[in-house]
Order: sequence, then structure tokens, then C-alpha cells
Amino acid sequence: MVNLPFQPSSDSGVTLLLTPDFPPWDGGVAVWAEKLAQFLTRQGRSVVVAAPQQLAEDAQFDARQPYPVVRLRNFKARYLKYLSAHFTVRRLVKTHRPAHILALTWHPFANAALRWAPAAPLTLIAHGNDFMELRWQRPIWRRRMSRAFAGARRVIAVSRETERALARLLPGLAAKTTVLYPGVDPEEFPCLGQPPEPPVLLTLGRVVQRKGQDRVIQALPAILSDFPDAEYWVAGRGSDVPRLQALTRDLRLEHKVRFLGFVPAEERIRLYERCSVYLMPSRTIGERGDFEGFGITYLEANACGRPVIGGRSGGVMDAVLDGETGFLVDPESPEEIATRTLQLLRSPELAARLGAQGRARVEREFNWAVTARRLLELMTS
Repeated sequence: MVNLPFQPSSDSGVTLLLTPDFPPWDGGVAVWAEKLAQFLTRQGRSVVVAAPQQLAEDAQFDARQPYPVVRLRNFKARYLKYLSAHFTVRRLVKTHRPAHILALTWHPFANAALRWAPAAPLTLIAHGNDFMELRWQRPIWRRRMSRAFAGARRVIAVSRETERALARLLPGLAAKTTVLYPGVDPEEFPCLGQPPEPPVLLTLGRVVQRKGQDRVIQALPAILSDFPDAEYWVAGRGSDVPRLQALTRDLRLEHKVRFLGFVPAEERIRLYERCSVYLMPSRTIGERGDFEGFGITYLEANACGRPVIGGRSGGVMDAVLDGETGFLVDPESPEEIATRTLQLLRSPELAARLGAQGRARVEREFNWAVTARRLLELMTS
């Protein structure tokens, strides 16, 4: 646990931000948590973050933040995680008496917030897999999940598809549900010039089946027939790495596919700078309840002036404007992935135009300052 000097704001009270993931851990929920804490703090809110211990570097990262970060033991068992969250929230509520509570997912913290701070309005963010995965459909967890969403004062869906999926699963939430997109801090991802040669294709994110790295690998032979010097870089960690490495060997592409592993946030800009096209053809895996709720990395690549290719599924259709900031493709079609990638590689002018339009969209709409201000309005209205 990290205890930083902390003076609650006398006018707005404390916002208790509860998240299952927090940097230096990666992933979309962790990015949401860090950026909301950062921008709410900039807007004069007193923020306290509660998150699990996840990496050895946690304490060093937490000590650099302008708000206190309370770490709890990261139990793998869902029920132990749930109980630990209750003890942590009870202690934090007693210490800080929060005026508002913001839960980045319903599990493991939302029900604890409703129990120990019933007077503090709860804003609950829904991403997709955090409520759709099959593990949450068991009766005991389904009841707890329903109770959490029913008890929240506000529900934030990160995309229109997330909103629709939540409505199908838990009807009756429409009156208090608002779609609020994530964003990017444009200052962190400056607009860049033309990418260097030879071409690099990039995917950055969790290396799991949903993200579609396997379909990009299967598309590579067709891409390499026109651009034999091109490479595909897979950045991130995840359970699908061994399968993708085997696929790469089977296709004899070991010299064309680089597995970079975990990339710290401060290094991402170098990857976007080096790439010619950003690809993440995410797909929905229905039998697992697994889909892409949005995809912040599309916005990061756009912010760097790079065109993006996303799968026509889930919330990706909100993140990528087809023909304007990049292209949407059938995520199960290596042929379509190859066709669109080749279109961008053959026309640097088209790639630059789509990337520039993506950058303008980030500056205008999809940035954390806009998101945080709107979230603050919803939390306090």
C-alpha cells in the first residue's frame, strides 16, 4: 500500500476510483483508470484509487502519482477477490467518506461500494467482457452482477455495441445508461511524419484470440508478395503467444513476425512512429461471450497520424470510421485484411490522409479531457 499526503477538496469531496487493473499493468481498463484519475485530478477533484497488486513495479509507479493509490492483494480466485474488495472498500469509506464512487468494472468492487457507502452515488463503467464472459453467467455471479448494475446511479457504456449487449443481458438500465467513448491525450502522441522504410505492420495489445493477430499472420504471405521487406510486429503479452508462434513457424514466417512482449506506455510512441499501418482485426467469439468493447489503441495510432485497420465487430465500429480514419474488414478474412493493407502500402498519400483525419478526430472528440469533463457532468448531475 502507498500512503501519499492527501488533502480532500472541501467543495467537491473525494472521488473513490475502484479498478481491477491499473498501470503499470496494461490493457484498456488500466488505461481508463489512469487517465480518468489523471484528468479528474487536473480538474480539481480529490481522487483516491484502489487497485490490486499486479507487478513488482507497482509501488514505484504509484509513488509518482499526484493522488494516493491503495493496493490490495491480487487474489486469483474470484470469490476471494470479491471478499478482499469488501474489506478494502469498507476501510476506504471509513477513512475518506467519499462523495462519489467510480467503479471501472462491476467486479470486484461495485457491490462493496453499494454496501459500505450507500449514500455515495456509484458510477459504473461497462466495457464488454467484464459482464459478457461466460464465467459471469453462473447464477451466483449473475445475481451479484445484476445487483451492482441495478444499484448504480449511472452506467457508462464505452461503445454503442457495449450498450446494446448490456441491454440484452440486463434489461431495464436504459434510463441511466450513457455511451461515453474513451480517448487519447493528444500531447502524449504527437502527430508524426511519413513512416520510414521498410514497412512495418503493428498490433499492440493483449495477445489473445479476440484481437486477431492470427489472421494478420495468415494475411502476410499475400502482403509480402508485393512488399517482401515488410515485417509484422506483435506487441503485448497474453495467452495466445505460443499458438501464434507455432502458426508463424508453420507458415515459415519466423523472419517476418516479431513478438515484442510487453511494451511500457512510454515506449508505445516509438512503435507507432515506426509502423506504416496499425492492424487489430478484433472479432467476437460468441461461445465465450468475448468481444472488443472499443479499442483505445486505434485512437493512439490515429493520434500519431497512422491509418488503422479494425475488425468489423463489437465496439470497433465506433473506434474506426471506415474509409475516413482507416478501414473495417471482415475479421475472419485474411484475404480482406491483405487487400486493405496493400491498398494503404501502395498509396502513401491515402495512408497519410486517413491518418491525418484520425488525428483530427482525436483532437476534436476522442481525447481524455473531453471524456473526463463529460464523465464529471454525469457523476454530479
